[in-house]
Amino acid sequence: MQETTPLIWNPILRQYLVNAPHRMNRREGTTACPFCADITEGKVGPDTQVWLHPNDFPPLQPPVGEAYVVIYNRDHHRTFTQLTVDEVYAVTLLWRELYRDLASRYPTVIIFENSGESIRQTQHHPHGQAFGVSVIPPILERELETVLQDDAAGRGCPFCRVRAEVEGEGYEVAANSTWQAFLPPYVRYPYETHLYPRRHVANLALMQDNELRDFAALLLQVVRGYNALSNGAMAPMPYLMGIHQLADERFHLHVEILAIGRAPGKLKYAASSESIWGLWTNDSSPALKAQELREAITRIE
Repeated sequence: MQETTPLIWNPILRQYLVNAPHRMNRREGTTACPFCADITEGKVGPDTQVWLHPNDFPPLQPPVGEAYVVIYNRDHHRTFTQLTVDEVYAVTLLWRELYRDLASRYPTVIIFENSGESIRQTQHHPHGQAFGVSVIPPILERELETVLQDDAAGRGCPFCRVRAEVEGEGYEVAANSTWQAFLPPYVRYPYETHLYPRRHVANLALMQDNELRDFAALLLQVVRGYNALSNGAMAPMPYLMGIHQLADERFHLHVEILAIGRAPGKLKYAASSESIWGLWTNDSSPALKAQELREAITRIE
């Protein structure tokens, strides 16, 4: 059980975790923005709006993995919801390029965002993150197992089935010609929202330009909708966003946004039954919360 690698194997749960003690005290005591420094130091051109910044405190390094920060905009004071659809579209194009690069070296590419001071976001310059990882994390592994079981049983893609079942039902909150956003009955957080492309596609590398632009538009709709809930009393909504994707073409790319707010001034914490045993309790009706979010999105359009 010696810690000879940042990937530590848990023999009881049969899964890896990342051990990165050098990240404990990153950037404490400084207000300097490393992403603005990319601009002032000439690391990016004067017309560059989105770019990659190598993670200064990477939890993983080659050959185990790689870590990057994805800068959404050169303006330090812009929030994600203040970006235009075209500006977010530019981010999705960079995500696609990054996926193609990292997927050539690693079986898993994790693209995600942590947003909100209440979940300890440490940098306010608009950004997300991305890891290339040499193992498949437990959640993706479990999802892939479901895909393989359904494929072997001749049932087809489980994600396509879920998407079709919620279409036009009360769980859907927004949609466009190529994407749907909904709160399935099994969400863990009251306003947890899943975004699915209508077309069966395994990862960003296989997405067409128009699908990425629709993705940008829908993502903005949902996050702006969060901030309009309860007449803005929950803004800015803290959330965790992650893109689930794999190289296996039987997989179905999808996005999960875990909105941490559950009511004005109240957060949804992962309690003992959830953090220790993985038995989640959602103290709300997904259909009702979908209606609230749907109405909030409608008000801002």
